[in-house]
Amino acid sequence: MKKYIIEKELEGIRIDKAISEKDKDISRAMVQKMLTDGKIFVNGKVPKSSYKLAIGDEVEIEEIIPKEVDIKPEDIPLDVVYEDDDILVINKQKGLVVHPRKW
Repeated sequence: MKKYIIEKELEGIRIDKAISEKDKDISRAMVQKMLTDGKIFVNGKVPKSSYKLAIGDEVEIEEIIPKEVDIKPEDIPLDVVYEDDDILVINKQKGLVVHPRKW
């Protein structure tokens, strides 16, 4: 579990923004999900994502354990608009997932 004691530079900043700034491995969206899931505590309690930090607040963040993702390639016909040695331009079809979630 990570622990932070809030100092002057983070006073008055929303917890979701402050944590994502303090820990570059955690995005603001991930912080909001962790708050909803009860994985972040301020002074022993789960705050709302709109909570503004105060000097001396003790923030505890449970360890993030990434889910195992089993991504298998699919043979999908792609509409190639342009291709050369350095670049490939594809007309992406509606509904095609390009970045699956890991959390």
